[in-house]
Amino acid sequence: MSGSRPWSSLAFRLGLSYGAIMVLTMTIVLAVFYVQTVGVVRVRLDKQAENHLRRLMEHSAKYGTGALESEILQTIRDGVNTDTEILILMNPDGEPIVSNAEVFPARKLTTMGVRELTVKRNGRLITGRVAVAEMPNGNLLAAGSDMQLQRDMEELFGRASLMAAIAACIMAIIGAMVFRRVVDERASAIRITMSRVAAGDLRQRIPVDLRNDEFTLLNRDINTMLDRLEQLMEGIRHVSNSIAHNLRTPLTRILLRLRNAQQASPEMQSATLALVAEEVAELGVVFEKLLQIAEVESGASRKSFAPVDLQALLIDVVDFYEPLIEDAGGALKLDVRSGVQAFGDGDLIASAVANLVDNAIKYGASTDTETAGDVLLTAKAAQENGPESAWGVQITVRDQGPGADAQTLEKMTTRFYRAESDRQGYGLGLASVLAIVQLHGGKLSFQNANPGLIARIWLPSIAKV
Repeated sequence: MSGSRPWSSLAFRLGLSYGAIMVLTMTIVLAVFYVQTVGVVRVRLDKQAENHLRRLMEHSAKYGTGALESEILQTIRDGVNTDTEILILMNPDGEPIVSNAEVFPARKLTTMGVRELTVKRNGRLITGRVAVAEMPNGNLLAAGSDMQLQRDMEELFGRASLMAAIAACIMAIIGAMVFRRVVDERASAIRITMSRVAAGDLRQRIPVDLRNDEFTLLNRDINTMLDRLEQLMEGIRHVSNSIAHNLRTPLTRILLRLRNAQQASPEMQSATLALVAEEVAELGVVFEKLLQIAEVESGASRKSFAPVDLQALLIDVVDFYEPLIEDAGGALKLDVRSGVQAFGDGDLIASAVANLVDNAIKYGASTDTETAGDVLLTAKAAQENGPESAWGVQITVRDQGPGADAQTLEKMTTRFYRAESDRQGYGLGLASVLAIVQLHGGKLSFQNANPGLIARIWLPSIAKV
């Protein structure tokens, strides 16, 4: 970036654009100031010309024409504003009687009032603002001053404006380059980190300083994204390794059985094929659950989210599992209040609760009698002032079994994880429960109850979604 052309940088173009807006704003302000200043000077010159003409007209009316000529001569020779004032008295034919300047080109003045007039004075052509009036005897009187003051002011203002515009342009370019450099320095850490991540080093993170500006917030968001990406990649690696490890044994067993069946009797071949079909069906179940978890994690089901009546949902779950647990010598109890609702996919929530109930039936049996213990299924609104007040709904499944050790509690939701004392299934049920809960923005936890194990699902209430 540092070696590229400045115009290729968005930061440089933005800085230059704002600099151009600043220059344009300054130009407009200077133009308004110029118009107002020149206008004030012109109004002042016109006022002076009118007052001077009125004074001479009153003097002529009071003392006569001869006194007017003497007054004009006296004014011309008094040394006050002699280098700027214009006084012309001409007869009706346009010939000057008394004056300190000549109308150029020589002519009779026909336009009365305040006007611009080109005159020759001391061999030099000048432009003045004069007030012209016709005397009662037909003579014409013009009084005013040249516009040198206005010209000087315009020239001074023009030079100052040009210098200010040049300085503003230079500052705009310098500011754009500085802005580009600052943005480039702040963005370089992001580019370097992302290039290393693209090269495969997912442990790289963008340094975050104490400034709480836009780049710091962006860096934190990117780091959070990288954390999530690293977790997903680790999960993919774990799933890949687990799939390879867990499927290698059944596939090897299937292969050996098929090879042994080649030389076996027809009866043995039929039995072997039946066993192989069962194992292939089990592998199909594994892949079906993996696909279900992947579909849930994709978030596509969020489109069908709606308010879910948990009382009706849990009653359906109890109706399905109650005969199963009763046959095993236990009981499934339900404690849910009417009106408890959550926002989500009812089928997915029912699947998550059913997985927890199924686990409670399988692993909640008494170690002494080896019969199924009671399972308690509850759902209630979270207490507003309780430790879980951030959640709206709590679903609990509690069994009466031996519980789980600390290591098992920590890894229960890991895909393909199975406790040492349990080698049933493939360890995907609780992983699917976690995926469903996370899809709904909820929380899943397990806790030993001595006796029994408590599984809790917290879901946001409809008002907090």
